[in-house]
Amino acid sequence: MRFKSIVAVLVLLVVASSLILAQSKTSKSSHINPMVVLHEKGLPVFGVTHPAYAAGGGRGGGGRGGAQGAPGATPAAPAVPAAPAAPVTPPPQPSLADVAKETVSYQLSDFEYDSYSPANKDRFMGYMAAILAAGGSMRNHAFIAKVPIVHTNPEAALARVYEQLNMGQVGVMMQEVETTQEVHQVVNAMRFKSKGGTRPEEGFGLAAAYWGLTPEEYKKKADPWPLNKDGELILWTIIESKAGVANVREIAAVPGLTVICVGAGTMGGVFSSVGADGQRVRDQVGFDAAVKSIIDACKEFKKPCSYPANNPADIERLMMMGFNTFTMQSRNQAAFDAVDKGRLLSGRK
Repeated sequence: MRFKSIVAVLVLLVVASSLILAQSKTSKSSHINPMVVLHEKGLPVFGVTHPAYAAGGGRGGGGRGGAQGAPGATPAAPAVPAAPAAPVTPPPQPSLADVAKETVSYQLSDFEYDSYSPANKDRFMGYMAAILAAGGSMRNHAFIAKVPIVHTNPEAALARVYEQLNMGQVGVMMQEVETTQEVHQVVNAMRFKSKGGTRPEEGFGLAAAYWGLTPEEYKKKADPWPLNKDGELILWTIIESKAGVANVREIAAVPGLTVICVGAGTMGGVFSSVGADGQRVRDQVGFDAAVKSIIDACKEFKKPCSYPANNPADIERLMMMGFNTFTMQSRNQAAFDAVDKGRLLSGRK
């Protein structure tokens, strides 16, 4: 019943969203996904993690000018004598109206980096409804999130692709990509069966409503770009292993792939070893060579290239290296300033 009621609310809000769609048709681009509009023009793209819509969501900052520091960080609890376990009171859920208002008030980012999980499915649906009620939509708040590693558990990964797209998200982030086979699997999962893919042609009412489209319009547009020049879905592959680096050229050549991302944190661990003193020693030469291989593949196959960034200095350094797509993984003033800096350096308003 909760799912049906939320979808009903969203369908009613499509009327308001249709005005935005009409305006988009008069613009130079026929696309409604802001990320695709920028990618097709060769402009840099900047995303910021969204506010927590569920308790324990691990999102810090709470808005422009919010608290500094990593999201979800909490001070260590002081040591106390052992005591009988007391009932744990779950933290209160944040107000979806307040979270949506904060999301809509921040207009600089081109996408929202999402920590979606099946456990919070109902909360996420309510969050989408609240964003629409606050005047937002996919056209100015495009969501994207990671899915499980495909070569570790293909069934779980593909099930998440279907579920996240049905929630209204505009794309998929693949983790630890190592082969072209994995990419082809996810490209197929993003495509409806009527387009030759494996995505079921049901359960996408929420997505259509958040996009401001009828179900039939959604089915036409919900296809990977640039594989389909009229598609609106994007696919990221995160390269973060030696196998992925070795195969990055073949991966970059897959037509349905949109963005290639350096998984810098994980890859830093991959290119390190434990020294005689027990401390980890980073193979900086190997790491730098791996990053160069990824950038070279992006340039060769004309794919947007991504690297995580969290402050203006990161943005400036990475743009000089050739990166043009960024995710601010903290939601704080440094992240907001990074978006400002990137837009300034790239000549975007």
